Amino acid sequence: MNAIGEIEWNDGVLWTGSPGCAKRVWMRPVDLAEARLATDPAIASLALADGRDLLTAAFAVVPFVRGPFPEPSFGESVTEAARAAFKLFLGRAGAGDSFRVLRGELDDFLVCARRTGATWRVGAFTVKATTLTLRFEDVWSLTPPELRFTSYSVDVLRDDGNTVLSDVVPDARIFVDLADNGGFLMTFTPTSEAA
Repeated sequence: MNAIGEIEWNDGVLWTGSPGCAKRVWMRPVDLAEARLATDPAIASLALADGRDLLTAAFAVVPFVRGPFPEPSFGESVTEAARAAFKLFLGRAGAGDSFRVLRGELDDFLVCARRTGATWRVGAFTVKATTLTLRFEDVWSLTPPELRFTSYSVDVLRDDGNTVLSDVVPDARIFVDLADNGGFLMTFTPTSEAA
């Protein structure tokens, strides 16, 4: 009988092959990412000159660094709102109960959210001026049912100033204009009884 294939399991890696063909390696996605991309135990500095650096750090550096992050230093072109949103992404000022990247494009923007109790903080940063739409229900639906409320007050830090919105309901859509190298940070605080 002829062998049609060969399988070998070694240190968490599955090797397969067949007569006359090179062996192939099969790994879990996280192991494959670590094998292909450099992982650093820590980084000494986090210098972010503009929105492109923010996105590069968010997509290509932060996920692969195991050690603690230094306080980021920002270039003059990065707005205060983008700085605040990036620090939310890093988990500065308390990690919170839940963290999500809601959406993003590598060379365009990133939107993330962090929950502490019933309060959500949602941040975004971008490379070029754009308008982003935040659907609060996307975040609200991730909240445990006992922490869902029917009305919220929203503090908005934007590139062009601060705004406070009142009586915001869970199915609200908020449109925010972002500047070049800009962002926003919104804090949703419950103002009503639980839903």
